Amino acid sequence: MIGRPQNYFLLAFLCLSFLPALKTYAQNQRSLDSLENIVKSSKSDSVKIIAYGDLCWGYGFVNFDKALYFGNEELRLAKKFNNQESIALAYSDIGNTYTRVNKFKEALENHLKAYTIRDKLGLKVKAVGSLSNIAVIYKQQGRYDEAIEYMTKALKIYEENGEEVKQAIVLVNIGNIYRNYKKSVISKSYFERAILLSKKNNSTSTLTNAYSGMLLYYFEAKNYDQALKYANLAVGLTKSSNNKNDLATIYNSIGQIYFEKGHYAEAMKFYNQSLQFRLFMKDKLGEASCYKNIGLCYSKLKNYPEAEKNINKSINYFIELDAKDYLREAYNNLSKVYEDKEDLEGSLNSYKKSVALKDSIYNKENADKINELQIVYETEKKEQQIKLLNADNKVQKLEVAKRNIMIWIIAGTFVFAILFSFLLYNRYKLKQESKLQAEVIKQQDLATKAVLIAEENERKRIASELHDGLGQMFSAVKMNLSGIAENLDFKDEHDEKMFGKTLNLVDESCKEVRVIAHQMAPNVLLKSGLTAAIRDFIDKIDARKLKINLETFGLNERLDQNVETVLYRVIQESVNNVIKHAKANSLDIQLNKDADGIEAMIEDNGKGFDTSLSENFNGLGLKNIISRVAYLKGSVDFSSEPGRGTLVAIHIPLVA
Repeated sequence: MIGRPQNYFLLAFLCLSFLPALKTYAQNQRSLDSLENIVKSSKSDSVKIIAYGDLCWGYGFVNFDKALYFGNEELRLAKKFNNQESIALAYSDIGNTYTRVNKFKEALENHLKAYTIRDKLGLKVKAVGSLSNIAVIYKQQGRYDEAIEYMTKALKIYEENGEEVKQAIVLVNIGNIYRNYKKSVISKSYFERAILLSKKNNSTSTLTNAYSGMLLYYFEAKNYDQALKYANLAVGLTKSSNNKNDLATIYNSIGQIYFEKGHYAEAMKFYNQSLQFRLFMKDKLGEASCYKNIGLCYSKLKNYPEAEKNINKSINYFIELDAKDYLREAYNNLSKVYEDKEDLEGSLNSYKKSVALKDSIYNKENADKINELQIVYETEKKEQQIKLLNADNKVQKLEVAKRNIMIWIIAGTFVFAILFSFLLYNRYKLKQESKLQAEVIKQQDLATKAVLIAEENERKRIASELHDGLGQMFSAVKMNLSGIAENLDFKDEHDEKMFGKTLNLVDESCKEVRVIAHQMAPNVLLKSGLTAAIRDFIDKIDARKLKINLETFGLNERLDQNVETVLYRVIQESVNNVIKHAKANSLDIQLNKDADGIEAMIEDNGKGFDTSLSENFNGLGLKNIISRVAYLKGSVDFSSEPGRGTLVAIHIPLVA
């Protein structure tokens, strides 16, 4: 609610004899006792009008009866002097008093009277204050669209006038409306803006309301720890101002937080604290809600007699207040209590009452809507008949236009259907082509894999035959020749040397067969992995002719067998190409495995070649490298120039 104007400086000016009392009042947050002394002692009705208004506002937070009494006294004196501005302020004060105890019908009547007077007098800013108060009531009545409309208008004017405290009040109200509208994120932004403005202007009451808004936002988001944080902030501010109405609301909210967390005894403690304030304020709707909540706590604690007693007490209040929606919820809660204590008949009766109330609310709402629609329909029908009688030609033209529009709509629909069908067919065709292409690629991959597997198997077979067949034969020949040499008498030294050379050639041939067999099917690759196999291969190359440096990163674990085999063959082929063609004396090999895949860099300082000439790629060695890398969905890049060496860069993606 938008607060009343601050008139205390005017009081001081009008009544200097009460300066000590006013000073004490200002120092003690405008003490209500001091104001009552002013009313009793002052002979000036103008001073009394102002004091009555401030007393109505002040007691509105702690004592409804006193607040209403002083508000009516303010109105009586204002009417006596026919001071229209003071009359409007009195209506506004009385309206705020009724709002605090949820008597919205009476509150709305008074605020509408205040608005009518202020609008007639051209008091734009004060009229906006009345609109803000009316919007608060619309919010409580569930008329959210109207509430937001009025609040937004008020906010714009307060922003233009730089009234930041009133901006904060309106921001809190808009935030609460959006929260009720289930637009939590938007509501939070309004509460946060209100907190900033309230802190900037040291507005304790507005800051309390903004904290309460954040409390409810986090409660509905089920973030109970954050909700308690803002609840404690709000309680701290409210206790210092002794605002019983706000304390009752906040304690009730804290009780709900503990109830949702399953701490029922703690929840009941806060519900009872809220109830004491409600009783003091004579807020019957608030009292009834507290009794209902306390009853739910007793039910959770399995104290069913107390649960039944408190919920029935709330039901009696709701019946008295004609609060059907609250009454429906209370009957539903009572049904659950009876069910928990295994009183099935009582549970069923309460449930039936809840359903009956729900149906009555639903049927009433529908009846209202149907009546409204019927009135609209009959009105439109009569208006249409008048139009038909007075403008027959116009109606005919409208009919023709409607018919033409219909034709265009049908034609457009037909064209759209054709286009849509074509798009569907085209999409289907593209999908089929994509499937076919995927299958072709799959078959190509399978064929390539089969070729490589067959090649590898053939290598293993040849290696086995070389090692077990030809290798054994060479070993036997060497043994036989060695045996002959022991018994053979050579004619001269030349024959003996020739025989020795022949024996050495047989021995070298035997070693060469083993090397070839090993290169074709290296056992170390199968046993120890890629890095060990490459090192084993490099160690067999004469370092005096070609110095090879190998670096590996991230290859601590074994790779897929196909990947290891292909990479080994590619590096083997690359090294053989360097030995055969590059005339290099230095070769660097680097292998790196990371999340993206495997990178292989093979760089020599040989004579290089022109990569722009296609004939340089006709050799079987380079073709083998390219085809093997392609099989693993990888890429190979050759970087070379005559006289500048060659760099082969290979990337193999790893499939997770």
